[in-house]
Amino acid sequence: MNLINSLYAKFRSLNVQLRVVFWFAFAGFLQRGISIITTPIFTRVLTTDEYGLFSVFSAWFYVLVIVCTLNIHMGAINNTLTKMPSEKNKIIAAFQSVSLIVSGGFFIIALIFSDYLSKWMNLPRIIIVFMFLGFMFYEPYNDWLIYKRYEYDYKKPVITSVIISIITPVISIITILVFSEFRGEARVISFLIVNIIIPGFVFYFINYKSGHVFFDKKLWTYALFFNVPLIPHFLSETILNQSDKIMIGSIVGTSEAGVYSVSYSAASLVLIFSSALNTAFVPWQYQKIKDKEYSKLGKISYVVLSSVGAILIILILFSPEIIKILAGESYMGAVKLVPILGISVFFNYMYQIFARVELYYEKKIYTVIATFGATLLNVSLNFLWIPRMGYTGAGYSTLIAHVFLCLIHYIFYRKICVENTIEYPLYKGTVMLLISVVFMVCSLSVVLLYNFFVARILIVITIVALMWFFHKRLIKLIKIILNQ
Repeated sequence: MNLINSLYAKFRSLNVQLRVVFWFAFAGFLQRGISIITTPIFTRVLTTDEYGLFSVFSAWFYVLVIVCTLNIHMGAINNTLTKMPSEKNKIIAAFQSVSLIVSGGFFIIALIFSDYLSKWMNLPRIIIVFMFLGFMFYEPYNDWLIYKRYEYDYKKPVITSVIISIITPVISIITILVFSEFRGEARVISFLIVNIIIPGFVFYFINYKSGHVFFDKKLWTYALFFNVPLIPHFLSETILNQSDKIMIGSIVGTSEAGVYSVSYSAASLVLIFSSALNTAFVPWQYQKIKDKEYSKLGKISYVVLSSVGAILIILILFSPEIIKILAGESYMGAVKLVPILGISVFFNYMYQIFARVELYYEKKIYTVIATFGATLLNVSLNFLWIPRMGYTGAGYSTLIAHVFLCLIHYIFYRKICVENTIEYPLYKGTVMLLISVVFMVCSLSVVLLYNFFVARILIVITIVALMWFFHKRLIKLIKIILNQ
């Protein structure tokens, strides 16, 4: 009991930013843990075609939601919460109203043209209707989460996200069993209702009650002028990440799209860690740019990027076991893609570090150009390689496109430094390159050990032993980071 009290006292002594990271990390791991536990159920209850239907729906959803909601929680909201902190409640209420009006208009259009959209998107009509209904409720919950992140309030967001993450798969499994003749459709619709529509409906009223604003000319104008020019960037970024599934489904079939989706899910497990980390890192990054504390910004960013890379290497090292647990033998073809897609995820995270500098200085055109160029490259390579190599070709095209994306954003970030007479580099290119090269060499090397499970375990034991040997230096480094 004394040990528990001592640990609790130490935890309470941590600053609020660290507690935010811990609890969001906990919620993220729990959410992903539930997803991992339930994925084998879905991959075994559903056929590969039915599982692929959900993958294709997800790809379309995350592409279209950008246009239908303006994706405000990923753009204007960060700038306004940083630059107008005294109006936080008002900002959230006004911004969600903008999205509600825009998405409501798209919902009416979708109802009128639902048959045409169903044929074009290769999705059942009922999924089209529920998907566009879901767009109307997408922003309120996400806006609330961003607002709470800037408030460093972690209790309510963590509890809410955990509840939603538990209820969603339970309801999905029940509906699949009840509507056995329409299992694919049941999986999609239950997800939309429990994960998006109900939380969005509830938090719309919560946000409005806090802000007491529906229309605010200044905030609506800022949201529209900031985010509308960014639509091509957000759209290109999402197409870059989702077009593979759509094109695989159209060219070689939904079954192959399901296999590709499993491999991408395995590589994306690192997002549990990176998303939790970003709850404190992103506001901190914006604040350091604002305060011109460039030296601190660079040092911490290198550690954050290296940490993401280290987690990815561990995931790649044990990808055969992860795929077997996630999906079973019928999806084992996905193993060979995990290292390639893992490297893509790494560069996808790195480019965001540069892109936030562009967004802070409101150089939206740079962001749009970089993302559009990478997306065009990815789609072109997909058309060339998917018919020849199937989902393997999609994996290689994704990797090349993300490396290109990161390089272009780095060039634009350097241009912004020159334009704003920032003499001290926020991020040193040589350090970023070194981290990238080491990560890629390690990621590709571990593939040679896939048939040697004992050797992989010994590598982990060796790393743990080295960490223990240098634990004093590591503790010193961690204390420096925590102080920051």
